[in-house]
Amino acid sequence: MNTQPMIEALMARLDEWGAKYIVELEEIRKDIRGLQAGQAGLRAEVKELRAEVKELRAEVKELRAGQDELHAGQQELRKLYDQLRSDLNTGLRRVDRKIEILNDNLLTMKADIRDLEVRVEKIESERLR
Repeated sequence: MNTQPMIEALMARLDEWGAKYIVELEEIRKDIRGLQAGQAGLRAEVKELRAEVKELRAEVKELRAGQDELHAGQQELRKLYDQLRSDLNTGLRRVDRKIEILNDNLLTMKADIRDLEVRVEKIESERLR
């Protein structure tokens, strides 16, 4: 029996499989290189994102410091407002009392003037008689 043709067929078949697996292996290697390139790109983007996050954290820290300053200023303004309001109320009460005193004095003077007018009329009417 001649085994040569079987061996050649088997070898041909193995060569086909080998060629097929070599092509598939090259495709896999190509895919791996693509994945590695993508991974390198992702690493670069992650590095960039980390830098941006660091910047954002610094800016947030500055904003919080600014907010704290604004809050402190707001509290100081509130104290000044309360003091001004208290002083204004005190001043208005004084003015109110002074107006009340002036009003009382004016009424007293008007009453005195009316009494004097009545006396003058009485004197004038007595003189005319």
